[in-house]
Parts: sequence; C-alpha cells; structure tokens
Amino acid sequence: MIKICIPSRFEPELLDGLEPLQLQTGRIHEVYGSLSRSVIGSGRPARRLTQHGGSPTFDDVRRFTERAHGSGIRVNYLLNSAVLDHAEYTRAGRERILSYVGEVAGTGVDMVTVAVPYLIELVRAHFPELPVSVSVICEVASTHSLRLFERYGAQRVQLAEECNRDLPLLELLSKTAGSELSLVVNNGCLRFCAYRSYHNTLCSQGSQSDRPEHGYIDYPLLKCSAVRAHDPVEILRSPWIRPEDLPYYEERFGIELFKIAGRQLPLETILKMVAAYAGLGYDGNFMDLLATPAADFSSHPMTAALAAERGPERYRRPPIYIDNARLGRLTRALHARGGCGGTRDCEECRLCDAVMPWAIADDDPAARAEHALALEGLIGELVEGSWSAC
Repeated sequence: MIKICIPSRFEPELLDGLEPLQLQTGRIHEVYGSLSRSVIGSGRPARRLTQHGGSPTFDDVRRFTERAHGSGIRVNYLLNSAVLDHAEYTRAGRERILSYVGEVAGTGVDMVTVAVPYLIELVRAHFPELPVSVSVICEVASTHSLRLFERYGAQRVQLAEECNRDLPLLELLSKTAGSELSLVVNNGCLRFCAYRSYHNTLCSQGSQSDRPEHGYIDYPLLKCSAVRAHDPVEILRSPWIRPEDLPYYEERFGIELFKIAGRQLPLETILKMVAAYAGLGYDGNFMDLLATPAADFSSHPMTAALAAERGPERYRRPPIYIDNARLGRLTRALHARGGCGGTRDCEECRLCDAVMPWAIADDDPAARAEHALALEGLIGELVEGSWSAC
C-alpha cells in the first residue's frame, strides 16, 4: 500500500484539507513538522517557515496530533538539525536537548526524525518508546551506512535523494534493509548538488533558538536557482519522482513510503501536491509539485525588501511549463535503461536534453535569462560585501 508523508506547520487547516483526501485514497499516512525555532532546530530555516504562519507551540502540536490520530494519520516530529555546535557534549546543552525531546514526546507524536547520529543514540537511550527515523540529511546511499543506522536503533531510513534514479543501488538497499525505507519525491534539488551539505547546515542554524533569525542568507538557494534559470534541463536531471511512478517503486522495490517536501510553502500549494501524489496522477505543470524550484525571490524574506526597491519582476520565478504527462517519456526511458546512477555523466548521456524540447515550454527565455543575471548579481554583491544579512 502506497503511503504519503506530508509537510506541515501543524495548522488545523491542513487536516481540514487532508481528511477528504484520506477518505478518497487511504494513502495519507503521516504528517511531519517541527516548531519553527528550537534548541535543536530542524532542516528548514525559521524565516521561511514563519512566512506562511509557521509559529506553532507544543500545545498546537499536541492538539494537531490528537486530531490527526482521529483520522488515522500519524505525526512525525523533526529533530533533524545537521549540526548542534557541540552543545550535545556539554552538560548544560545535553540537559536542554533532553528537556526539549521530553516535551516533544509529551505531545503524543508517533516518531521523531533525527540527523545527528549521536542524537539518535541519545533519544533511544532516554526515550526508548519513541521510534526514530533517519533524516534524508544523513545521505544514506550504501548498504554499509544503512546497516550502521539500523544498529543505532533506527526503525525508518529516509534514503538519499540520488537513490531515486540509481535503480541497481535501490534494489540492493531494499533487499538489505531491516528498517522501513522512504523516498523524497519532489525536492527538486540539483543532481548531486555541491551545495547540499552546506545548505543543510545553514538551514539547521537558521532554525535554532540561540541564533539571530535575521542573520540567515540562503546562498545555496540563490546558486542553484541561478543554475536552473540558466538551463532548465537541470530540472529534468533532478532526482524527483512523478506521482504516476510511485507504483513502479512499490512493485519493483517494495518501497511504500514517499515523502513530500515543502514545509516552507503556502498551505494551498502543499494540498495540491498531496492531492497529486495521493491520487497517483497530476494533469498540469510539474513545476507546481516541486518544492525547491518554487522559490520566488520577489517575496522571499531574504530578498523581498531588496526586490521591492529594485523592481520585483527580475526576482520572480520565470514562467516555465513542464507537462507532467510528457515527463512519462523521460521516466520510462530511465527505467528501461536501468536508471541513472552516480557513474553516469549528464554531459555524455544527454537523455534529459533530448526530452527537454518535448517536455518543457520555455515561455519567456528573456525573463529567465534576466532572472539568472539578477541572482548572480546578488551573489556577486554578497561576495564583495555590498550586500549582507546585517
């Protein structure tokens, strides 16, 4: 049975939208989220989460969890910061962390997701009743790392996004796993993104309560957005999974659990994504379903004021239409040839390049080029020091 995990800010309106989808499909398995800021932090910066009303309290989490359980939906709380700045090894820091996890456990959530390996052991030792999932931030992409996390006591492992298209590796991991495996379907990050590790660290620090919120600049997001604006084929190369292809992963690999990314997005966008993936199909622009390329720098809290001064048009996401139905041609070709692992060079392969004219309608290449120049200009200003967080 295909099961969908949904991003949340613990707003009751999300459950209002999920309950009819649950009745229709029965595939709404779990909702995940966290407080916007905390001693541990999470994988999304507070400035993005709070942009769309993401300031819940533990009382909100508790009420949300009770209601979700009434609809047969589990709740997974994120403790998935990539870094804790050594606080976990001090007596005071360790006590603060344990106190926070205790509050999380008290809300009645069904599972926690963790990225720091030591934190997995800490949770298992002090809260043995609380199941632990390994975050995608851990980049699990080998049988060795999979077994290692299972020895720590992980009951679920979120595999690295690059596994989505590495079909031989996915087959090996699925045969090896003693834990439940899960795949992220729509993050839309660059293939083998060079900025990912740094980005995870920045996001973690940007959600920790002992750090100033205004000090966050999303340099990696600016970089990857400029790359995509220069060449939209990078969107096709990204390791996403179409809603229609979820049964392929279930039937071939026995993987049933699929996670939708996008806690930072508006509620209506999240519900559109959920309807597509729970319904196993979408008739429209695949860009509507991708979390990372959805950034609009004319309204992003990092750049909104600057864009207003200079003219917001250059900072808006350029119009690109990717026909989801036509993307099936690409995914069928990928499946037929055994996937797309790390040893395959995009510049030699060119499969995505061949499909691009068929699948992508580039409505305004001039606006796309102008958008790329605007983002590169910001990066240049950041490097030279004429633009900074404070």
